[in-house]
Amino acid sequence: MSAHNRHRVGALLFSLFLCALLCATGTLPVGAPPSLQAASAAEVQPAYEVERIREDWTMWDGIRLPVSVFYPANAAPGETFPAILVVHGWSLDRSMCEWAADYYASRGYVTLAFTVRGWYGAGGEVGCMDPEHEMKDVSHIITLLAEDDRFPVLEDDKGPVVGITGSSQGGCFSFLKAPRRDPRPGDPGDPRIRAVVPMHGSFDLIFSLYPNNVMKFTWATLLLCTAYIGKISGFMTSLMSLAVDKRYTDQQKLGVLLNGLLKLIPPVSQVSEELPYIYGIVIQRRKAEEEYARHFFKVRSARYWCDEEYDGVVEHPIVAPTLILAGWNDDLFFANEGLWAFSSIDAPKRIIITNHGHMGCYPGPFPFDFIVGSPESAWVMEQVDRWFDRFLKGVENGVESEPPVAYYRHTDPDNYGQAPCYPLPGTAELTLYLNGRGKEGYGTLTQNPPVSTTAYDLLINMGITGWISFPYIQDAPQLMGGDVMEFPPRMRIMRIPFTEAIFFSEPLQQDLTIMGPPRFELFYRSSAKFTQLNPWIYEVTPEGHEILVSRGSFEQYTEKPWERGSSGGLLEMQAVYHRFRAGSRIRLEFSTADLVSSWPYAGLNIINLLRNKGAASRIVLPVVPASY
Repeated sequence: MSAHNRHRVGALLFSLFLCALLCATGTLPVGAPPSLQAASAAEVQPAYEVERIREDWTMWDGIRLPVSVFYPANAAPGETFPAILVVHGWSLDRSMCEWAADYYASRGYVTLAFTVRGWYGAGGEVGCMDPEHEMKDVSHIITLLAEDDRFPVLEDDKGPVVGITGSSQGGCFSFLKAPRRDPRPGDPGDPRIRAVVPMHGSFDLIFSLYPNNVMKFTWATLLLCTAYIGKISGFMTSLMSLAVDKRYTDQQKLGVLLNGLLKLIPPVSQVSEELPYIYGIVIQRRKAEEEYARHFFKVRSARYWCDEEYDGVVEHPIVAPTLILAGWNDDLFFANEGLWAFSSIDAPKRIIITNHGHMGCYPGPFPFDFIVGSPESAWVMEQVDRWFDRFLKGVENGVESEPPVAYYRHTDPDNYGQAPCYPLPGTAELTLYLNGRGKEGYGTLTQNPPVSTTAYDLLINMGITGWISFPYIQDAPQLMGGDVMEFPPRMRIMRIPFTEAIFFSEPLQQDLTIMGPPRFELFYRSSAKFTQLNPWIYEVTPEGHEILVSRGSFEQYTEKPWERGSSGGLLEMQAVYHRFRAGSRIRLEFSTADLVSSWPYAGLNIINLLRNKGAASRIVLPVVPASY
C-alpha cells in the first residue's frame, strides 16, 4: 500500500470500523474480474435529473419511519418507472442507502430508502425482521409509494412493479420479502416484488447465529450490543452522509444536524425484550426453552417459508428472479446460505460468490472519491444493474442466458469460475474416515472405514483451547484501495494437551478441487451432558505451510453421561472453493472450543471421540472436476 493510501486508510479508520464492523454493509456492490469485463457501471451516464423527498411516513400500526424517495425529475409527461427499495444494514439508517437510491433514480427508477423501525429516527423498537412488524412495514411502504401521485411508479395487473435489495440486514429483508409459490399463511413475501438482489444476507438465521447448536458468540454479542447503541451509530452514519450531501446549503445542514441531535434523546435505542431473552436462553443453555428460541429465528428466516421442515424438499420456492451475492470469507452469513437459497428458487436465478468477508462486502456507490471498492466492485455492480434492468424494465440484455453460478477461485483470482448449476456438474463425494495413529503419532484420514470396535481419541473440555479465532476483517482496507491485511483468522497462543485431536491424510497424488460445504459426521461418548467439538480442515503443503480451508461447529446434548452421542448425520462446515495441490496433505482437527468466535461449554467434560467400526466418524468433501 502506498504512503498516500495508508494516510487515507488512517483518516477513515473510525468511519470504516463504525460502518463495517457493525454489519454496516447497507447498499449496492460495485468491480470486475477481467475475464468477465463488460461496460462498467461507472461508464453509464445518468439519463435523468433526480428529485429527492425526505419525510416520515405513518405505518399500518401508527408508528412513523423516516423515508427518502428519489425519482426522475425530468421525465416525459406520463412516463412511469419501476421502483426499487434499498434496505440498510443492522445498526444503521436510511442515509447509508441514499447513495444507491440516488444512483438508481438517475438510471430511470423510483427508489426508496427507509429506516427500519427501532433504529435511528424511527418509531417502534428493534425487533429483528419480525414478520408481524418489519415485514408488514415493507409491504405498507410499497402501497404508500404506489398510491402517492408525486411518484411516477410503473404498475401492471399485479400492482406496482418493485425490486428490493440491500446488504446484511437488507439482504435478510430481500430474501424474506421475495414472493413464494403457494405461500403458507403468515408468509412475509409480497407478490408485487418482481426482482430480488440479496447481498450477504441470511437465508437461515439459526445456521447464521447458532450453527449445529453452537452460538457464534462474537457476532451474536456484537449484534445485540449494537442494537442498543443503534441511535448513536445511525446518527454518526447520517452525519457522514450529510457532510457530502450537495442538496443542502451549509445553513440547511446545520438545521438538519440540530434536528438529528434531538433524535438522540434518549441515546439508547428501544429494543424488543425478546432479543436479550433469546440471547440468555442460548448463553445459559436452557434446554426447556430452546424450541422457543428456534422458532423466533425460524420465522425470521426465508428458508423456513420455503421449506418449513428443513428436510431438503422445497415446498414453496421463490418465484421472483433473484441475484444472490455472497462471500467465501463471510463468517457471519456463510456462503452455504446463498447456495441453499439458490436451490430454493424456481425463477431466473444467479449467484455470485466473491472472496470477501462481511466487512469487505460493502459495495457502493461510494460518496467519497477515495473509496474505490474491492477489485471486482464495478463488475458486481454492473451485474446488479443488468439484473434490475432485465426483470424490472424488460431490457433484453441476456442475463438469463449467462452462467448462473460465478465464484472466486484462489487458483485464478482474476477469472471467476462459472458453472451452469449448483452442485457443479460432475461433483462427487470423497469420504475420509478418522483412523488410527500414523508414524508421526497423529491420527490418519483414509478412504477405508475403521475396523477396530473400540478405538477412540481422548479429549478434555475445559472451556478453553490454545487457539483464538477472529471474525474475518482482513479485506476491509480494499474498500479504500489498500491491500488485504495479512494476519491469520486463527492463531495458536499455546498448546493445551487433550483439547484437540488431529488427523492427516497421505500426500495427495494429484490436485484435488472442492467447491461447496465439507460435511462431517461424529460419534462420541462424554462425561457431561453437553459436548462441543469444532472441526477445522487445513491444507498442509509440501513446504509445510498450513492453509485454513474450512471451519465448522458442533454441540449436542445427551441426557445420560457416557451415553453414545452423534451428530445425527452429516453436518455442514463453511462452504469453500479450494484446490489442494498434489503432494499436500489434508489436516483435520477437532477442537473442544473455538475461542472467541463461539460460545464454549465451561464445564469439565471428558470426551471419547469414536472412530470404530460401529461409530465411524468421518468427513465428506465435495470434489469437482479439475476444469472448475
